[in-house]
Amino acid sequence: MSLKRRVALALVAIVALFIAAQGMLAYLSLVDQEDDLVDELVLTQARQLAERAERGELRGPSAAALLRPGPNLAAWFVDASGAASPAPLPAHLASLADGPHRLGRPYQELHVVVLPAAGGRLYVQYDAEQNEAKVREFGRYLIGLAAICLALGAAISWQVADWAVGPIERLTARLANWAPDEGRAAPASDEESRLLGAFARVQDRFEQAIAREREFIANLGHEIRTPLAALRTDLELLEPAVDPAGKPRLQRALAAVDAIAGALESARSLLRERRVAAQPVDLARCVDDAWASLQALPGAERLAFANEVVPGTIVEADRHALLTILRNLFRNAVEHAAPARCAVRHVDGAIEVADDGPGIAPEDLPFVFDRYYRGRMLDTAEAAPDGERGLGLAIARQVADLNGWQLAVEPASARDPRYAQGTRFILRLGPN
Repeated sequence: MSLKRRVALALVAIVALFIAAQGMLAYLSLVDQEDDLVDELVLTQARQLAERAERGELRGPSAAALLRPGPNLAAWFVDASGAASPAPLPAHLASLADGPHRLGRPYQELHVVVLPAAGGRLYVQYDAEQNEAKVREFGRYLIGLAAICLALGAAISWQVADWAVGPIERLTARLANWAPDEGRAAPASDEESRLLGAFARVQDRFEQAIAREREFIANLGHEIRTPLAALRTDLELLEPAVDPAGKPRLQRALAAVDAIAGALESARSLLRERRVAAQPVDLARCVDDAWASLQALPGAERLAFANEVVPGTIVEADRHALLTILRNLFRNAVEHAAPARCAVRHVDGAIEVADDGPGIAPEDLPFVFDRYYRGRMLDTAEAAPDGERGLGLAIARQVADLNGWQLAVEPASARDPRYAQGTRFILRLGPN
């Protein structure tokens, strides 16, 4: 049974119970009111006849008329000798004690009152069958009205169920379109099973994608590691034979090889979400290596780079992760701040990368670490292809988070009045 049908049936059941309870209360209230009214009528008539008996009016020719006041009402007066008037006392009344009574007989609903009166006893009987018939007719009206209300409630319940289950059906359809079952399983009969099945297929798809990514990174690392090692060895062997003018180019090539190897290690760490143990790192040298690997980047010559880290400064960190963050921050300065000056400092245990470029709009600052977010960079990032824009800072933040570091951004003028504009990135190698 579908979830919509179950919800609708549950609502109909609630409506039916409510209608039944209200109808039963109304019917029972009417029955009690009818009985109470008839009892009051019989008691009032009995008291009136008792007063007439005290005056002696129930003895004589007029007694018969007084003791038959209506078609459904009858009375008998039994004197001390046991004689009854105007007719013999019915057998079903002879054994009754004083007070009100209700008797059920075939085709009769009798209300009786027995009172002592003027040396005898007075019996007053009322046949309430006609009243009971009216009550039963009211009950039939209630049943008809309940049926109409139940039908209306069923229609409303189906609409409410459709409204309640509709989002689940739409979500299931969207997930099914994104991850179809391709006929591998029998179609489910209810929304819950279809939704769970769609979620399971989506989960399988994600797991397969993650597995493919891990396999790709592993294959890439395996295939590139050996050529990189050979390339670095050849470059080192060529170093003695290179003339002084070609030394900087050779150093840039070596730095690029190291950058590729470091990027592969960082990618493996990010994919596995596994933190590498920290080790002592010469921060000034690490900054120089990160900048050296970007010397061939278009536009790098327009950025005046300054490494203001005190030589010999040692920090505890994963060197590959630190290089990845620094390279992405420097690349961001080349692509979006240049022509400008970029300075790196180590202040109060934090690494600061500040530039005096155009800066980042205040409304863009909360989003600069989001993947593919470019903001004002949309018109200035000419060096990177569309598929690569907006990734560098996101990767830097991801690597920082993986290692438990804090990477933040603020206007360069927020802490240093020497900067009229620009951006400052602050990296803390530890909990904030």
